[in-house]
Amino acid sequence: MPKKPIATEQRVILPNISWQQFEQLLRELGTERQVRLTYAGGKLEMMTPIEAHERCSKLLESLLIVLAEEMHLPITSIASVLLQQLEYGLATEPDTCYYFQTNSPTRHKTALVMPRDGTPDLVVEIALTKSAIDKLPIYATLGISEVWRYVTTAGDDILKGNLLIYHRQGEDYVEQSHSLNFPFLPADRILQFLEQSDSMSLAAALRVLRSWVQETDTRPA
Repeated sequence: MPKKPIATEQRVILPNISWQQFEQLLRELGTERQVRLTYAGGKLEMMTPIEAHERCSKLLESLLIVLAEEMHLPITSIASVLLQQLEYGLATEPDTCYYFQTNSPTRHKTALVMPRDGTPDLVVEIALTKSAIDKLPIYATLGISEVWRYVTTAGDDILKGNLLIYHRQGEDYVEQSHSLNFPFLPADRILQFLEQSDSMSLAAALRVLRSWVQETDTRPA
């Protein structure tokens, strides 16, 4: 029997789209749209996530909530929010934006204009398939200081991918082994949490994570 096609993200690229056309499309799609949008240089990418995509995003959110609680940090997560930079005609929709500050935007926002509405401290992007648009230059222009990108390959176990951490330096990003907002946290420990949430259970993995944080020297280097 032929193998069943592997479910994965669907990406559609539309070239030669003006900013005015992009704004019109936003109005037509409405705030309840299922697709994630990225716009840069007249090119529009529309990505439709799948259940596994959303699962990875929620697991990383659980991890960050525990970290923030243990560090006594305020945390606001805004999921599927469109980040826009009007001056340069840029827009992208990461899976989740995080603010570790008290004056963060309301979590019910569906679109944020940078820098007017407040720049996220961290954005998380799940990429089960490769985007046709390099989003790091967009994030740099938006002023995002830290980006987490979880990448995998179609056909692989969805929780056996790789977690890449980027710190903004000048106008570019440099891949780093540890988080900028949580300097004690290496990428490997994030991947370990994802694996444990699958092999143990999410509740058990969160308990192990919390104990690890409590036993780790979390003081700034």
